[in-house]
Amino acid sequence: MNKMKLNYLNILILLFLFSCSNNSKKDSETVEPNFYSQGLNNRTAAEWEPALGTLVVWPLSIPHKLVIELANDNHLFTLVENEDSRKEAEKWFSEWRINPENVTFIYAKQGVDAWWTRDWGPSAVFTNKNEYKLADGKYIYSTPVTGLACNDSLQFLYMDENNKIELTQIDDDATIPLAKQLGFEIINLPINNTGGSVLTDGLGTAFSTCIILNENKHHGIDSENFLQLNDSLLGFQRYNIISNFETNGIQHIDCLLKLIDEETILVAEPPSDHELYNIYNEIVAKELSILKTPYNKPYKILKIKTARYKDERLAAYTNSLILNKVVYVPLFDIPQDSIALKTWEDAMPGYEVKGFKFALNDEPFVTEELRKHYRAYGWNNGDALHCRTRAIWNPEMLFISVNKIKSEVDSNQKNKVYATIIDYSKKGLVENKSELFWRLSGEIEWKTITLSQADNENHFFAEIPNHNSGTNIEYYISAVSNSGEKETRPITAPLAAYEFTIK
Repeated sequence: MNKMKLNYLNILILLFLFSCSNNSKKDSETVEPNFYSQGLNNRTAAEWEPALGTLVVWPLSIPHKLVIELANDNHLFTLVENEDSRKEAEKWFSEWRINPENVTFIYAKQGVDAWWTRDWGPSAVFTNKNEYKLADGKYIYSTPVTGLACNDSLQFLYMDENNKIELTQIDDDATIPLAKQLGFEIINLPINNTGGSVLTDGLGTAFSTCIILNENKHHGIDSENFLQLNDSLLGFQRYNIISNFETNGIQHIDCLLKLIDEETILVAEPPSDHELYNIYNEIVAKELSILKTPYNKPYKILKIKTARYKDERLAAYTNSLILNKVVYVPLFDIPQDSIALKTWEDAMPGYEVKGFKFALNDEPFVTEELRKHYRAYGWNNGDALHCRTRAIWNPEMLFISVNKIKSEVDSNQKNKVYATIIDYSKKGLVENKSELFWRLSGEIEWKTITLSQADNENHFFAEIPNHNSGTNIEYYISAVSNSGEKETRPITAPLAAYEFTIK
């Protein structure tokens, strides 16, 4: 048996052990769930949940056209070191016609990794008392890398003149002034929770590659303790540890795949003659395809084809930002860019998909530090748009999750839709405005059913009338809170809708 097969066998054993240890407390409701239940757990928000805006750093590490779009679409939270830095940012923002009312400046010291707000930046956590807090994980060591095997030792990209690991304590501390200036409380996490290494569905599931275990082991947190702390502090009751996917790299999972909703995973696919092609496909076939969603269904797995740029580097199209109803995609100035944008549009109906090239010579303002780091092109294969942006989520969001009807149902089956709706504003839902909209495919008008409340105050359901075999039905959920928040699922409904066919 060769080394690759031995490594993969070790990974499978690890996955089995983690699955057993982290799912041992499931009760009958989570085995066959109708609803999502936060219960006594904290809940970490998913990327697609309602956000106030985006956190970036000045001086910029992203294209100025992206900054303009982020400010126009929502709100731009801009980290600056001092008043001089703020004035410089204001000058350029004014030149780019960014509305100053759409910008909030945050003062904080900037370390060597300040650009990567994804990695050191905080997650949004809602406690079981509906309190909003920022989860501040440890980010002390600058950019560890490892090989394919989960037990490979860590190496570090940045070492000082004495060959010691360059620390990022300044960036690790940046969440403190950020939270203070925005008026949020902090949950201090004793674990490494590097943003690009952790993806979540907002329903208690997390995804990481196994480098996350190595990072925490280096920090003195063993795998069992890591899983327990994620459960108790972040609400991650199901932690899916996926194989590393680079022969040697930072192994950040957002460069391999993207959760685009609770039940769908978008996975990069290298060219068939690339050395990573089989590795990516094995992860899909042997790991992702056997996982189940919190509603005990297989994940829908979509592929986004990537291509080479700069020799053997792969364009990191999964390293995109989903913010409210827009997807911001890094482009690499190669022919595959247009196909990638089309793939995103097909995967995210109703969303606006925007692509951004990052040729440094085309930028009106580039620091020498940025040019030295990236030379000519600003996006890298393991470090692109998602890495350098971080949402600031809405603390009064209206959260909705839908347990969808299966894509095909029997004609004698009840077509029940189950929805979890949590009003984090605590002002209550508008009466009779939690609704299910449905129609037969091809019809223009939607019929409306007011949702019925189940035993739990956050659980609702409705039943779509039965129809003859061969009928295709579209539907979506809508709710309104007394705080003025209105949300639908799918998020872009009625432009997008769930659907099922009666057999």
